[in-house]
Amino acid sequence: MTLKTPRISHMIQQFIRMTLLILMFSSSASYGSASGGGGGAAIADGKANYLTLEPAFVVNIIDGNRMRFMQLAIDLMSMDSHAIQAVQDHRAPIRHELLMLFAHRDISEVMGLKQREKLRQDALEKIQETLLKYADIDSTGTAETEDGHKYPTGVQEVLFTNFVIQ
Repeated sequence: MTLKTPRISHMIQQFIRMTLLILMFSSSASYGSASGGGGGAAIADGKANYLTLEPAFVVNIIDGNRMRFMQLAIDLMSMDSHAIQAVQDHRAPIRHELLMLFAHRDISEVMGLKQREKLRQDALEKIQETLLKYADIDSTGTAETEDGHKYPTGVQEVLFTNFVIQ
């Protein structure tokens, strides 16, 4: 009977790396910080507002017959203050849908620019569907500011601000 110590050693190394990665990114986490593009500026309708989904997403991905990890930091852009508030209010189902979207993908689905762009678009669609379901916010609509400026409702962009595969 032969023990497969190199395999166990590899698994322990992966676990330690993942733990360090999680600790590194969760130490600065504060659930969902929003700003209007500046240092803590107020959220304004009709202007680009950004919301950071925190903590970063960490999921397993498949590379052949071994498991690897993918960490994604995500910011959302919206011109709609109601959408920003709805994302904060419904962060649990949004995070759930995104985790289901990102988890257990094959590495070939996330390694190229085209694949990452598709993943970004899929994430945007999931967020928009979730906002429609839970907050009745339609991302294909428009609204109007007090001075008559029209702007799109919902979330318009998903931005990957950090993308790490280990």
